[in-house]
Amino acid sequence: MTLSSALSPDLPEAELLQPEDTWIHTASVVGEYGITASVRTFDEVLDWQEKRRALTQGYYRLIHPPRVQRFKARLEKKYPGYTAVLFSSGKLAAREWGDLVELKQITGKTVQLKKLPEALDCGACVLHLSNKEGIEAGVVLLKNARDAAELHERNRRRGGALSVRNVDVLMGDSPENPLAGSEKEEASDILRRLASADEVLFYPSGMAAVTAALEQVLTPETPGIAVLGNVYRDTHLLLEEMPWAQTAVEPHLLDTGDLPELQRVLKDPKVGAVFFETITNPLIELPDLPEIVKLAHRAGKTVIVDSTMASPLNCRPLEWGVDLVVHSTSKYLSGSNQHGGGIVLTRSAERAKRLRKAQTRDGNELSPLEFPALLAGLRTFPERMPRFNRNGRALAELLGNHPAVDTVYFGGESLPEWLTGLGSVVSCELKDRSQEALARVFNADMPGVIKAPSLGSDHTLFCPYVFLTYYDKSDEYLEACHLPRHLLRFAVGCEEDLDPVLHAVKKALEA
Repeated sequence: MTLSSALSPDLPEAELLQPEDTWIHTASVVGEYGITASVRTFDEVLDWQEKRRALTQGYYRLIHPPRVQRFKARLEKKYPGYTAVLFSSGKLAAREWGDLVELKQITGKTVQLKKLPEALDCGACVLHLSNKEGIEAGVVLLKNARDAAELHERNRRRGGALSVRNVDVLMGDSPENPLAGSEKEEASDILRRLASADEVLFYPSGMAAVTAALEQVLTPETPGIAVLGNVYRDTHLLLEEMPWAQTAVEPHLLDTGDLPELQRVLKDPKVGAVFFETITNPLIELPDLPEIVKLAHRAGKTVIVDSTMASPLNCRPLEWGVDLVVHSTSKYLSGSNQHGGGIVLTRSAERAKRLRKAQTRDGNELSPLEFPALLAGLRTFPERMPRFNRNGRALAELLGNHPAVDTVYFGGESLPEWLTGLGSVVSCELKDRSQEALARVFNADMPGVIKAPSLGSDHTLFCPYVFLTYYDKSDEYLEACHLPRHLLRFAVGCEEDLDPVLHAVKKALEA
């Protein structure tokens, strides 16, 4: 029996209907494998944040794409009373469930199976699903809905996203050949050359790569980590709020340029690493990379850098002594909005060996079906990235000269020696800092601009970034992070002719 036939292929469409009063019908930015989706109005953003309505589609790691949702619905129809939590592999599902069991001291029997059972009679079941070519999906079926919600939240933040392409192949909905050995090797060669790396490891998402890198340094002996500047919200969440099994993480959150405090923190023997982004998101701050590396290595600490915002064309942190470099390959490196993944780069064979051992143990690997889409982006990346740099600066100049804009965040006039470009993320504050002003700009017609999260897309994206990602945080919290709640963030694309985008943004600001 095939997986598709075992999961009620005749599931009535009526059972999957998503009425407007409980769902916001978002649209994929690009095609059936789009990794993000656009909303229409600011009211829809508010409805989602207030949990009045759910999104039918969003950023792939945080909100299941429609066909993954259908797969989940079929599982839950087959096993009434159980909630399905989906992972990129069975091993990862088992590991994440095991961690939650340890953290919450959950009792009860867990069954592990390699095929769908006819019926279930246990508190938890971990399914290791795969076909003969090794295309995988991991599922945890849970009786306790609260445990399922917590497990789902942990996985979406830690990055073990199930590829839509895997679901299509496993369900028999795609004739795609799953074997992608040559694509992976070519992608590896390109990335090693671009980033001056000796080793590259591929993960299901950028956050899966961040998590894997952090797990190398966050141990019971060294639970402390120095974090400089604003880092991606989910990285903050992992380090501040989401407990790690076996390790009580102790983050030291410092301002981007506070090197004296960094020196003090580095004296703590429980601090094992320093983490920062080469360009911070969304304020486009630039840390002193060479000096941070020098201070950290002098103290015997590991340096981990997320360089997604810079890209390997604008910055090669490994050349400046960084130990581990993380990128979300979903962003500039792909550009297409049709690939989700992440990488860890290093020059150390020993570090790569430890990472690979953990990756194999946990099944925390990028699906082979994702490599063709990634490779297509990598082949054009060297010609696209200069346009991103150029277009970002063009929009920053427009915003800086517009009477409705008070502050523009786009680095400085000159670049440090370790950075050759700022990329294309540009943020700004309006002179009118009210939510009403933000809503007017967001609701304005902007031809050529897609109202969606993410960055590094070949097409220009726009979102109220802080409002979206820090909606639940207090004004005091945001002030401590130097984040204006009603910030506008543009992730400019690599359009050859940016004039229509510039014209649309200018008109929107007139609102």
